[in-house]
Amino acid sequence: MNGTGSAAATTMSRIWSENHQTAFARATGDVNPMHMDAQVARRTLAGGQAVHGVHAALWALDACTDAYPLERLSGLQMRFERFVLVGDRTEIVVHEADAGRLRLSLSVDGVRAATIQAALGEVRPRAQPIADAPEAIPPEPITVDPATIASAAGAFRLPEPEAITALAPRLARVIGSARVSALGGLSTLVGMLVPGLHSILSKIDVTFTDVADGSSLAYAVKRFQPMLQSVTTQASGPGLDARVESFVRPRPVEQESWAELTALVHPGEFSAVSALIVGGSRGLGAATAKLLAAGGGDVCITYASGASEAEAVAREIRDGGGRCQVRHYDAAHPVEPQLSSIAMTPSQLYHFATPRIFRQKRAPFEPACFEEMMRVYNYAFYDLSQFCLGRGGQLTAFYPSTTAIDDAPRDTLEYVMAKTAGETLAATMARTIPNLRTVIERLPRVKTDQTATIFPVPAASPGALMLPIIRRLLSQS
Repeated sequence: MNGTGSAAATTMSRIWSENHQTAFARATGDVNPMHMDAQVARRTLAGGQAVHGVHAALWALDACTDAYPLERLSGLQMRFERFVLVGDRTEIVVHEADAGRLRLSLSVDGVRAATIQAALGEVRPRAQPIADAPEAIPPEPITVDPATIASAAGAFRLPEPEAITALAPRLARVIGSARVSALGGLSTLVGMLVPGLHSILSKIDVTFTDVADGSSLAYAVKRFQPMLQSVTTQASGPGLDARVESFVRPRPVEQESWAELTALVHPGEFSAVSALIVGGSRGLGAATAKLLAAGGGDVCITYASGASEAEAVAREIRDGGGRCQVRHYDAAHPVEPQLSSIAMTPSQLYHFATPRIFRQKRAPFEPACFEEMMRVYNYAFYDLSQFCLGRGGQLTAFYPSTTAIDDAPRDTLEYVMAKTAGETLAATMARTIPNLRTVIERLPRVKTDQTATIFPVPAASPGALMLPIIRRLLSQS
């Protein structure tokens, strides 16, 4: 075989579903919420439910088993470069195949998500015995104290291999079900134990050993780099030794509390305000709602997918003596049917609705991405302003732009273009629409889930950033 591989393998694809997630979690015990809980996952770097990287790799190897001599598999190098999300279609592309190596990649919409290199050889080193007494996999991921990561070590019992064998039956037939189970255990190691709850799998280098028996996986952290949040762990299990590299991902950003924000506000200073806050379930929107309500304002917050988060914000405001309504609003649909039931005539509009800003892209400019950005940041702002004005009275609308217009971070071209157009739109609306005033502000990087990174980056707190802007809107009303 040469570099082209087989037509069957190069065209193999899969659309990942909730059923795939559940099956792999049951087979391995890796129930990390980044994979299993849509609401939790949307607040991680993935921005949605991430497919287990090891599951994707096992599926790809299983798909290639009939075409390539994987019974001679002696080693694997797996690199997980981008997140694959539930609902994504993943395609396998075989780049190189000969007597000694198989090299393939997994891609989503033409963007490479993972690469796998398989070494094919018959010689396998002697397996090392596992000395540690294995423990059960915890029912929930462990939250590891960074101070203890460098010394983390232990062993855990692997689940019975039948379930994971069913997910990769052809691969299990040629390399043994115990080795497939041990590969699945590497996902469990990262997602459940080290780093555990707040983890991202990066790389796995596997050497297959001569004895594929046993039912536990031993591990020991070999290096932890706090500045990079990088963890290197050595693992041994049935028929394999592995070097596993992962990152400690940032924890979800804690929302500023009612008590913290109330302390910044003068009692009653916003009592004349009735505000519609689009995108008020977290981040800038949640902080704005709490500040206005703490100052006596009447607020209505909207959410697109975070219903429980929006209700939590409203409950915190009400428990503190403030007023807050909650409505569902999707910028892809007309405003009136969604918001006609709000019990107020808004005097202010805050437009914090946003799609995912940092995303996996296959080209420097993607028209579909740009259209989505325009719909949310421009068409919706115009429609919402008209809706509020249609209820009577005057409206002051806040259009949050971004300093990224000047900085142009990588892979944000569509976002920058849409925000630039939004500034022009908001300014033109104020000049041409009676009873409408607009406030446009280019905001710096703000501490939210959207802007979280593995490596710490300076970011402003939403409350401190928004309070002077809220007062500015009031002065222009």
